[in-house]
Amino acid sequence: MLFSVYMPNRNNLYVWMNIVFLVGFLLMGKITPYAILFGYFLETVIIGMFNIFKMVAASRHDGSGKSIGFLVLFFIFHYGMFVAIQSVFVFVIIGMEGQTFVKEPFHIIENYRAILSLEGMVYVLPILIGTQLMKFIFDFMQSQKYLEFAAYEIMYKPYVRIVIQQFAVIIAFFFFIIFADAALIAALLLIFFKSLIDFGLTAIREDTKVLEYLVEKFYDGKTPKDKLRKQLLLFSE
Repeated sequence: MLFSVYMPNRNNLYVWMNIVFLVGFLLMGKITPYAILFGYFLETVIIGMFNIFKMVAASRHDGSGKSIGFLVLFFIFHYGMFVAIQSVFVFVIIGMEGQTFVKEPFHIIENYRAILSLEGMVYVLPILIGTQLMKFIFDFMQSQKYLEFAAYEIMYKPYVRIVIQQFAVIIAFFFFIIFADAALIAALLLIFFKSLIDFGLTAIREDTKVLEYLVEKFYDGKTPKDKLRKQLLLFSE
């Protein structure tokens, strides 16, 4: 079963492309290690943008109708607050490390502009946006997942995944501080651990051994298995 999780296939192709391009550009010197670190941090915003498209697609079939406008605005507000608070926390850590581009943690827009100007970010962002676009087209639209979930369910979907991802990024940042002379190794390790998360989430799909294994693992005798299965699918989306 583990072999099927990491074996290149149509479902995890975007993960492999992410690895190949990021590692390739990193080893060629086109991308700096810090661009990798902050690129994954910015992926929080990218995932949120694609989540809006997923909500709109689902709303055309779940009966939410005109209320989708309110749901989207509500999502932008609470997700934006989540990202802003998380950003301040990270900027405080960056300021402690002595990064000169962070003069004030609460100057979020200025700090994001500084991050976007980092060397190599011109390569990192298109790679991350491209891989999320592929996932949206082939894993969500083409497989018609918009028929399985309601817009309000998708609205809360990114949080668990983002918390896990950003936890990995924050831990990696401390590695960058501790091993300042080995930033390349730290960046490669970050790509490796981030990819493990993506592979694991991608493997949770309908009618797969991984999904059924997790359903049996988390089954408590009370929650219906169909409901548990849907929750796992939504979490991995």
